[in-house]
Amino acid sequence: MKLRLKIILAVMVCSLLVVACSPNKETVKYESDPEMTATLKVLTNADTKYFMESEGDLFNVKYPNIEIQFVRYTPDNIDKVIEEEKPEIFILTLDEYKEYLQNNRLFDLDVLFSNDAFQLEGIHPEIVNYLRQIGNGKLYGLPTEFTNQAVYYNKDLFDKYGIPYPQDGMTWEELFQLAKRFPAEDGVYGLYMNFSNLVDDLAWRRGLNPINTKEMKVTLNTASYKEIFEMILDAYESKAITLPDLDRFEVYDPFITGESAMIVDYNEYIKNHINWAKAEQGSKFNLNWELASGPVEESSRDISPHFTITGIYAINAESEQKQAAWEFIKFASSEELAKVKSKAISHIFLSTRTNTIPNPDGKRMEAFYNLKPDVNAHTGVDYRLLPLRTYSNLKGIINSEAKAVMVGAKTLDEAMLSMQERGQRLLDEK
Repeated sequence: MKLRLKIILAVMVCSLLVVACSPNKETVKYESDPEMTATLKVLTNADTKYFMESEGDLFNVKYPNIEIQFVRYTPDNIDKVIEEEKPEIFILTLDEYKEYLQNNRLFDLDVLFSNDAFQLEGIHPEIVNYLRQIGNGKLYGLPTEFTNQAVYYNKDLFDKYGIPYPQDGMTWEELFQLAKRFPAEDGVYGLYMNFSNLVDDLAWRRGLNPINTKEMKVTLNTASYKEIFEMILDAYESKAITLPDLDRFEVYDPFITGESAMIVDYNEYIKNHINWAKAEQGSKFNLNWELASGPVEESSRDISPHFTITGIYAINAESEQKQAAWEFIKFASSEELAKVKSKAISHIFLSTRTNTIPNPDGKRMEAFYNLKPDVNAHTGVDYRLLPLRTYSNLKGIINSEAKAVMVGAKTLDEAMLSMQERGQRLLDEK
């Protein structure tokens, strides 16, 4: 995959593109008058104050006469809200993008692109290709952000014990084998992971969900999940991995303290854990860490199952303000805004703009970028449809039952039956 593409997003003069995009045959130009007047309705449940501070206010500097309004919704009334409010802009998750495409709600952006105007060069090509595959070759939204997993590893520990660094495209099984090479008798473990998070990762890669939302049944007491539990427990018993989160609450996790050589986590781990510890410890912080791309499946080593697109900006096909909506979407996906967001302390997502990656410490941030999204990824559980805190409470049940197995209080079969029963009671709560 060729990254580091040169970005062409400067404002250029180009011909008008006449598009039959609404009943009144609205004409959408590539570049409009900065003095244009319009009201843009944005369908979102995001923090509106943060939205305006991070992009809305900056957009209004360029287009002071375009007012931004927010349209709120719930899963139960979204169709009614869209029909009545007719928002100009959708900010979509990947699942929402797929759903809106099926319902013909999105405007085809390809008709607004030309070789001498807006170009997709500079936006992660695999993400663009991914959205085109979903849209049967057409692009109905511009991707702005994503999140992904990587393997974080302690270079000093690998060097000390003469163990080769993890490589891009390793499977979980290969990571476990690598982790086993570290001497637990020295107080060093190969891998640190939260038990329930590890269960989630391995289950996701096998197309498994802990809950069947159609039948509202917990599905943890199955042969498929037992295989996953056995794999993790075998690694734990061989001391390849450490799971101290089951037994104690520490300020810093074992990877930060140097007790574990690796951890697998998302990109926000850098800001939420590494950078936080660095700020707290100051000159005492001496973690020499690096990155490799996250675990993959043996059959598809170039695909990341956890490559998740989080911000897809699209235009409502029924919008009467497509020109203003197009101006905003160009701005939201621009190199200019990506650079601003990359410097924000509170911003945790990765930009799809491949040359705006913040990297003050010189790490291999390309580890988050060098695998492809999984076009055939299965759909996870929509926890919005379930009782409040179902996700966190179910993870707590899995962790507590796993702990019982580890200390010898229960067999795995007994623990899995208890996970099933406790989880179902949780799901049945109204």
